[in-house]
Amino acid sequence: MDLASARTTANKIGEKAKRVNGIFPLLLLLVLAFLLMLGLSRDLNDDHWLIEKTFEEEHIDYPKSQHLFRYCNAMMLLRKIRNPINTCKQKHTFIHEKIETLVSICKNFTTLTTCKYPSRMDCHQSQVKFQLTVCKLIEGTKFPGCKYNSQTKFKSILFNCDELGPVYLHGIVEDF
Repeated sequence: MDLASARTTANKIGEKAKRVNGIFPLLLLLVLAFLLMLGLSRDLNDDHWLIEKTFEEEHIDYPKSQHLFRYCNAMMLLRKIRNPINTCKQKHTFIHEKIETLVSICKNFTTLTTCKYPSRMDCHQSQVKFQLTVCKLIEGTKFPGCKYNSQTKFKSILFNCDELGPVYLHGIVEDF
């Protein structure tokens, strides 16, 4: 290959490189925009917007986590459970049972009952008692330093179901 044909080939390669180089900033911008949107949506879901957690994310802890010291403080922090405007939640219940058990209760029409609060969805009461941990806010603590007392109970629960399973915990069924 002589010098003239080498220069011609190099010029052609250079022109292709310039065309690709012109596309590169656009591709980089698209990738950065995608990553920004991904990060922003994750951030919005985590902390800053009222996005409902699933029943399982919010209430199921099976098997019970081994936070030997201050179970409620650790779980409320790990699960990011708080009121929508970043204030401490007054009371929260963790259910130490498999989600599949509650899904099967949802499919059982013999467990239908009146809801504690008006609802368009069916309400179900568990016929068996589950191990629960009830977390109650210690008076005077404020967000983000929410502190809780914990109490273990074995009680039936009352909850709403949709076609997929449990969606809202109405509360604990107290013994009469």
